[in-house]
Amino acid sequence: MTRSPNGDQMSFQTLPIEVIISILTLSLDVHPVPSNILRVHSTWNKALAPILTSHIRLGSLTQLYFFVKTSKLHGKPKAFSLRLPGGSIHFTGRARAEATLAAFNSGHVEEKAESDWIKAKIIDNGGIWACLRLALLKCPVVERISLQLHSFLSDPDLPKITNALNVVNPRSFKWTGPDPGHHISAAIVPKATEHLFRAIKSWTKLEQLTLTNVSFPSPPSICVLTGAFAFHSHPVLREIHIGQAVFVTPESVAALIMNISSLETLTLEDTYSASIWEARIRQGNVLATLKYLNDDDERKKRVNQVLRCTARLERIIGGDRG
Repeated sequence: MTRSPNGDQMSFQTLPIEVIISILTLSLDVHPVPSNILRVHSTWNKALAPILTSHIRLGSLTQLYFFVKTSKLHGKPKAFSLRLPGGSIHFTGRARAEATLAAFNSGHVEEKAESDWIKAKIIDNGGIWACLRLALLKCPVVERISLQLHSFLSDPDLPKITNALNVVNPRSFKWTGPDPGHHISAAIVPKATEHLFRAIKSWTKLEQLTLTNVSFPSPPSICVLTGAFAFHSHPVLREIHIGQAVFVTPESVAALIMNISSLETLTLEDTYSASIWEARIRQGNVLATLKYLNDDDERKKRVNQVLRCTARLERIIGGDRG
């Protein structure tokens, strides 16, 4: 309770509904369980439910699991974000987890830590990538997808990434690592990269693509990066940003630019042709792959127009220091 300038008492409920909705909309972004806000009052529920479901934000395995189990959404989400910090999806002890889940369901386990319980539930539903697929199936018209999570070489379910992402056709897709920006890490391991690009082949509405903390297969090959765009239609793809990437060949960069006629900007930030201890890719490296062309050739001009090579992280010692 507070007072207005003329001394009258005011409560939150006396504010115009437009003001209340504006305040509560901000609260949805910071509340640990945003759906609880909708339960306070039926008017809030009616006004906020479409706002809450317009952008699905999931920040834990628990939230992902319960979203998958949601029977009905109040609206059609336009944006989907999944952030799983650290190694929260790194659990491959399938037999142990399934045995624990069976014991838990049969009542033979009296106390169960939530983290172990939810991991068992995720595995029971096909693993993290199968759950991601089920979540995206609830967002058939989603336009923006953002993933902040690690993949792991030891994960036998990496092929499911393709199936998970094939159910959508986004305008914007971003996959970055959940670690702080100054950390150098490979959130998208080579096998995950391959299956990701197999899904990208079918995205005809894609306009913006952002991938960071990504490792392409070694030894380097142009096939993974360019295969998703050669002979596949991406008529409106305008921007690609690749950051903290390793094993990207200059040849694949040149081919990428040539294969996507709609591409306006390709940014390579801290992108290396081999490991992070080798040299970053520079514009000159890409142009060198076209040395058989005349300097006034339109293909060389296009590389100069589209490609941006930048360095964000500076080494203290060793490697390419900018």
